[in-house]
Amino acid sequence: MPEPKLRLEEVAKRAGVSRATASKALNRRGDVSAATRERVLAAAKELGYRRTEPNEGSLPLIAWVADNLTTTYTLDILRGSASTAQEAGVGLVTQYTARQPGHVQPLSHEWFESISGREWLGAVVVTSRLSHAQLDRIRDLHLPVVAIDPANAVPADLPSIGATNWNGGVEATQHLVDLGHRRIGFVRGTEGSVPAVERMQGYISALSMNDLLQDPRLIAGSDFTYEEGVRAGLELLSLDKKIRPSALFVSSDLMALGVYSAARQLGLSIPDDVSIVGFDDSLLAGLATPGLTTVRQPLHDMGAAAVRTLIDLRAGRRVTAGPIRLATNLVLRGSTAPPA
Repeated sequence: MPEPKLRLEEVAKRAGVSRATASKALNRRGDVSAATRERVLAAAKELGYRRTEPNEGSLPLIAWVADNLTTTYTLDILRGSASTAQEAGVGLVTQYTARQPGHVQPLSHEWFESISGREWLGAVVVTSRLSHAQLDRIRDLHLPVVAIDPANAVPADLPSIGATNWNGGVEATQHLVDLGHRRIGFVRGTEGSVPAVERMQGYISALSMNDLLQDPRLIAGSDFTYEEGVRAGLELLSLDKKIRPSALFVSSDLMALGVYSAARQLGLSIPDDVSIVGFDDSLLAGLATPGLTTVRQPLHDMGAAAVRTLIDLRAGRRVTAGPIRLATNLVLRGSTAPPA
């Protein structure tokens, strides 16, 4: 009967190090001290551990993790990452953070250790929240990670990719002002989300630039979902006619479609009764009726930039410090018009 295969965890235990450190030592990584490497190698020799080598010619891998894989926003970013990884000869392993019993949860301590081996270049994390504990784990493992539109602020030493959200917020709101709207509402995204906060700041700045008072009654919403767009739309468009906004700037295209539904439920016509501007320019914007005026963010390019940045990090090349912002622009369609 063959002997059971020796596990890396047993080598790590014998050497008195973590599994990740043992893996780095056996893979001759440079971020392990010589003394630790010798201790791990000695433990492996004592136990008779044989490391399984990656197949000759196998692709280096990138872990690509998002908080969902259902929106056109996420799929547009994934397409940019996948095409760039393919061009670079890198494999992309796609996962999402929904809990699956019996499996290692993406972004958990165990998961970060599992992708710290030689065959992994690092991780691209999309629209997910990274806690202090997770950020500490990334540092401890010296693991290259790039965040796209993080759900919370991340340290300057962790590269992040996003769009010029503030500029886009200003441009969307200014477009409505130029059409003659003076009561302009705002539908927020997820609370605490960096893009949502920046878009709201752009909205507020544009009002201020045009000497328009910000009315807190005209702000609603707390999540980047269709359902929240419906709820916020019903709240804002049900206000007394003297208060009700004649135009809305909405933090995402998906939420904007929810606002479309709310307007129809209330018997309001777009853009005759209310003008709407979204944010993303996803496939949904062009399919809506009427077509959605929206701020285009370069989602494909954001996904591509994240992969290129990660490859540069792993190769030891210098990358831009702090957040990288790609330019937005306003796309005009039929959902906006001068107020009646």
